[in-house]
Amino acid sequence: MTSPASFEFTIAKAQYLLNRAAEPGEGGDKRKFWREVMGYESPEAIREAILAAVSLDILQPQSQNVQGELYRAYIQLTGTSGLSRRIRTVWIVLFNEDVAKFVTAVPDRLGGLQ
Repeated sequence: MTSPASFEFTIAKAQYLLNRAAEPGEGGDKRKFWREVMGYESPEAIREAILAAVSLDILQPQSQNVQGELYRAYIQLTGTSGLSRRIRTVWIVLFNEDVAKFVTAVPDRLGGLQ
């Protein structure tokens, strides 16, 4: 696997975390978690918090797809709500590149509430 040298996390990807992906109560509601549970009101705040918590040395190889190599990193985030959760972030390094590009971030099932 290619060792990434830097991160790329666009605002568009952070906005994606504040969009509703499913009907309420059907799971997959990213907006509810990031806005109502963690307390983030803007994509910039989410992006800043994730980038402050992640580092290249905690990236773990996950798998490979037709576009590149996938990595994951577990980080601990404390939202503006005061709630702290373990978050699983996913990154991709496209073939012939060395930049880890943000894919998604979800609460880790084993992370629990704090």
